[in-house]
Amino acid sequence: MESSQLNVGKDEVREQVVQSARQVFARYGYKKTALDDIAREARKGKSTIYYYFKSKDEIFKAVIDAEAEIRKQAIEREISQISDSRLKLKTYIYVRMLTLKMVVNYYEAIKNDLLDNLYFVNSFRDDHFDEEVKQVLKMLLEGVEIGEFTIENPELTAKTIVTLLHGFEVPLILKNLSDQELQKAVDEMLNILFYGIVTKK
Repeated sequence: MESSQLNVGKDEVREQVVQSARQVFARYGYKKTALDDIAREARKGKSTIYYYFKSKDEIFKAVIDAEAEIRKQAIEREISQISDSRLKLKTYIYVRMLTLKMVVNYYEAIKNDLLDNLYFVNSFRDDHFDEEVKQVLKMLLEGVEIGEFTIENPELTAKTIVTLLHGFEVPLILKNLSDQELQKAVDEMLNILFYGIVTKK
């Protein structure tokens, strides 16, 4: 019991550090943020920060992971009550792209650090690739089962969709589109995804 309570306490401190770091990174950006800034925001000593994290990179990864969870929950709220497979997939993609600005550190990391730290930023994105493929695959299989989708290789299709979405994030962020412009761009992407570019005869 005491060990369990101790672990809960440790988890709470770690979460406090992550949330404080999220605010600091959002305020100053990754490059300008120092561990001293995070420690000050969290009201913890640097020794406490180092107890949970080995480096600023490790803290930033934890922040990106936390933001990914926030984004995931926002998407789940939107699609959980949808039964139509096509509408569910459309909503998933639509909300996923429109919530980019919700995850400010992820957004700014791609926008500001892309050229200098392409590998660094992409490594965080890749961590969540397989999980996202599973989410999309589940929706595709549900659609195939009820006859709403005709897909020869659902797993490959899921990977293709997620790869497309990852590739689409970068130009959308770098162009700093307004919400209305972003909505239009996403609508165009969805139109191509669902209806293709070949004229139907």
